[in-house]
Amino acid sequence: MPQPAGSTQEYWLPGYGLSRHIVLRQLQYFLGPSATVRPYSYHGREGYLINGTPLTKEQIEDLRRQSREYERQQTIRMSGKAIAATDSAEPDINELVVVAVGRRSNPVNDSKSYSPYQRTR
Repeated sequence: MPQPAGSTQEYWLPGYGLSRHIVLRQLQYFLGPSATVRPYSYHGREGYLINGTPLTKEQIEDLRRQSREYERQQTIRMSGKAIAATDSAEPDINELVVVAVGRRSNPVNDSKSYSPYQRTR
């Protein structure tokens, strides 16, 4: 049975496409100061447990849009690349970010290289 509009309830919001930072920061803006949210896994799926009035589809879409923008800005910040506000080219949000640069030894030339599939007798 549907709940009357404006009633408080506890519900799970799937986290796909939603940034944790945005959801935790913006939820009270949408639902008021008495609403609560916390990360929550439901049947093995990550999401958020919310106690408050139900979010509308428009509010959820707004959270997704803000999450995409936040993740894009974080990717740019982490990659160290500046991008002009007038650039029409959308940067790849899944662009690789180099964490460490190191030289790996060549296993063909390394006689002591480990191979998990070799049996020793």
